[in-house]
Amino acid sequence: MKKLLSIAAIAAMSVSMFTACSDDDNPTPNPTPITVTEGLYIVNSGNASSNIPGSLTYIGHDGNVIQGAFEKINGTELGDTPNDALVYGSKLYVVASGSNVVWVVDRNSLKEIKMISTTELMGDDKGKNPRRLAAAGNNVYVSTFDGYVAAVDTTDYTMADCYQAGSYPEGMAVGNGKLYVANSDYGQGVNPSISEIDLNTGETTDRKDNLIMNPTSIVATGDALYVLDYGRYDANWNQTDAGVRKIQNGEVSIVADATLMAVDTQRGLIYTVNAPYSYPAIPVTYGVYDITTGQTTTFIEGKDIDSPAAIAVDPVTGDVFISSYRMNPDTGYADYFTYGYVNRYRADGTFVATYDTGVGPTAFAFNYYTTNE
Repeated sequence: MKKLLSIAAIAAMSVSMFTACSDDDNPTPNPTPITVTEGLYIVNSGNASSNIPGSLTYIGHDGNVIQGAFEKINGTELGDTPNDALVYGSKLYVVASGSNVVWVVDRNSLKEIKMISTTELMGDDKGKNPRRLAAAGNNVYVSTFDGYVAAVDTTDYTMADCYQAGSYPEGMAVGNGKLYVANSDYGQGVNPSISEIDLNTGETTDRKDNLIMNPTSIVATGDALYVLDYGRYDANWNQTDAGVRKIQNGEVSIVADATLMAVDTQRGLIYTVNAPYSYPAIPVTYGVYDITTGQTTTFIEGKDIDSPAAIAVDPVTGDVFISSYRMNPDTGYADYFTYGYVNRYRADGTFVATYDTGVGPTAFAFNYYTTNE
């Protein structure tokens, strides 16, 4: 099932995607909306220290795999250390942190629409090291390690607004008219927080708590926030206290031990991977937390995963994707210089398939749309 497609084949695939989305082909008077996952973009961070640029891998719904898809279409590299990607509207947005750019491309053809320099957009004092993406209304939000979040207009790509967040902001979420920002403090443990930005007034409130140590990603669902926190590191870089925090009604609680999480807001499930840095290594665990019952159960044993790098859940099908580095047979450790892979599972943990990726598969973006049939 896995193969590389030529640029011509990619273009043909793109045409078929547009055709599938067309309402003109469906004469049904009262069609029923159906949400379909067309494919999955995987952001490969590369390895900047070894001059390995980042790339995009695309996995189609039929299992076909396209490596280096962005470069094939646009004739240029994605850049240094891409961190995040987001499908919003008709576009795919990709952050290349080391290159200080956000790429805007057509979500289906991958053709470049705009390359946004965050230092030009926000200034050298605010726009360095863009990290994560979120979106709502007419804006895409970009966090930067300088401590700011830019609201970028999705039509003309100007900066609609700029908000000051906390120390080294990472992941963001939008809910109830608020933008929530996970301020990691770069793992220093001195000034970590969750910023709550009122999108109507621009007013910012920082939430601090003893359980918020190194927050890196955040998801809003209902009246609760779920935050992945990397915890602490000791003098030997052993990682402790990493987990998923729940923030509700001003209270912070721990719901699961984890170093990676993926939240299925449609089904009320949080998939977790717990693989803390430690020496000697401790066994990696893979769980699923039920938001309704508060119970955690085993998702998979994970013996077929070498070194987990990221996890995501398809919002349409509920399938779970876990990316991994390959093990270096000579050292017995994760190999950060060779292609990784992604394993796909059903929601019940049944293994589906393995797909090759680029170097450092660390983020996902699902290409899905709602059509009428």
